Amino acid sequence: MNTLDTLFLAGGLLHANATAADHVINAGLYYGPGLLLTAVAVTGWRGLRWCINQHHDRLDRRHYTTVAFRLNRVADRADAVLSQDDDEINDYLEALFNTPAHHARKGDR
Repeated sequence: MNTLDTLFLAGGLLHANATAADHVINAGLYYGPGLLLTAVAVTGWRGLRWCINQHHDRLDRRHYTTVAFRLNRVADRADAVLSQDDDEINDYLEALFNTPAHHARKGDR
């Protein structure tokens, strides 16, 4: 963009803001302050809900990223275990089976 385009863009934005302000003033004068206050309250409510939704979406993305990272680590460990010989895999699984945590889970069932 060159300077002339920037100047035209700034003029357009200024005109749009002035037009919006004119519409708000006209609506306030024509419909009264009650409707204008209602419109402001609704706009504020929608803006707040949008911000909350954006925050929840960000939290969901973080959660899914964390879960995907953990699943990747599990897959890497499984690949590392399965790349061994069959005897080593059996020894690993038997050692895993004989852990106290496994027996505690088995008793919970």
